[in-house]
Amino acid sequence: MNNSTPVPPFAKLIIVGAGPSGLLLALLLAQHNIPSTVLEAWPDLDTRLRATQYGVPATRIFRRAGLLPDFRAASIPKFPAICWRRVADGEKLVEIDMSVVQGEEDRMTVLQLGEMIRIMYNHCMDPAKGKGLIDIRFNHRVTGTGQDETRHKAWVDVDIDSAGSDTRHERLEADYIIGCDGASSAVRKSLFGNDWPGQTWDCRFVVQNVFYDGFEKHGWEGGNYCVDPEHWGLIARRGHGGLWRVTYGDSAVGLTDEEYLARRDWHLKAMLPGHPEPDQYRIEQTNLYNIHNRCAPTFKVGRILLAADAAHICNPMGGYGCMTACLDVGGLADCLIGYYEGKAGEEILDTYATVRRDIFLKYVDARSIKNLDRVRKADPWTVLQTDPFFGIIQDLNKDKDKLKEFLMKTSSIEYDFTQHYNDRPANNGTPSAEKNGIELAFET
Repeated sequence: MNNSTPVPPFAKLIIVGAGPSGLLLALLLAQHNIPSTVLEAWPDLDTRLRATQYGVPATRIFRRAGLLPDFRAASIPKFPAICWRRVADGEKLVEIDMSVVQGEEDRMTVLQLGEMIRIMYNHCMDPAKGKGLIDIRFNHRVTGTGQDETRHKAWVDVDIDSAGSDTRHERLEADYIIGCDGASSAVRKSLFGNDWPGQTWDCRFVVQNVFYDGFEKHGWEGGNYCVDPEHWGLIARRGHGGLWRVTYGDSAVGLTDEEYLARRDWHLKAMLPGHPEPDQYRIEQTNLYNIHNRCAPTFKVGRILLAADAAHICNPMGGYGCMTACLDVGGLADCLIGYYEGKAGEEILDTYATVRRDIFLKYVDARSIKNLDRVRKADPWTVLQTDPFFGIIQDLNKDKDKLKEFLMKTSSIEYDFTQHYNDRPANNGTPSAEKNGIELAFET
């Protein structure tokens, strides 16, 4: 009788990118004793201003990774409402009462991404959580990838910067390479060059942290989507001590970063309650971004896989960006775990690549564009009557139980890959929200 433990089908994974996706994937794998090496081009964690709100599907992944208690402890105690406002007169058009899900463990997560990344990193380095299985290497910039199926290996070429010495070049091998290195992914570019189908908008996102006592004076709370052809965006409470995140789009074309920032006072005077002058608020940290909706031709080429922003990107208005990234990572982790533990064959990795790409193209791309158009293209004086989304919210507001069910439901962009394990019965799909084609997912 042979009682020997089966040999896992792979032993070494390289994850490119120590951002939220790469660290989240490493943590999920470590829970199943799967080691990984995480390569990061930057000398430290990336704490630029990016996402701050994450829908219920992403929260479910955070809970599974053991991150949620620390995220909750670091975030604001409650997030009472999300609303859409007309900028011209500040009128609140429609509101979603988020207090109906305040007692739900998997309710929306609100925390600046920079803070989340630090918590993720601490978990990776914690022997009790990362289990000593996660090797994170900063100053490791991937310059190319390759693979040899006859040897069942893939590799990355890396430039390594060390203090006080010249850059050295190394080739690091693994059984699989996973690109989690963001929208400018070196892994994706090594596979497809500049083939990055989709579109880029002729406007810029200007993102800043703002301290302004006028929010409280004028009764603003939670998240406020601003509907206006010139001054559109999202203004939301984001932290302790009066911290708010103000994100707006500037549709001027061809300006330098300095010229876009020179227009900021004009935007903030129009958008902030009380129409303050610059000396009435304080800005801390600013980042400018181009806005894209794009998707890679495939998420898997041999032993090289893509996930999250390395695989696809969408405009952040409405929150599909980081949430979809978390679902990619959770799905890929399930596929790798199933394969590693002998519950599925290697073909489950192809299933991951096909399903997650199809979900982006079928749902995320179009819905995120609708969310963007709602604030920048809709007529702010008639949108309440003409937008079906607002009609659904108004109906749900009449019944708190139905609103709660709507906020907590399983999304059509979620997918349970464990249904493809050998010991699980076939499933034709997870519950979805296709009926209305409308879901609540907030980021920015």
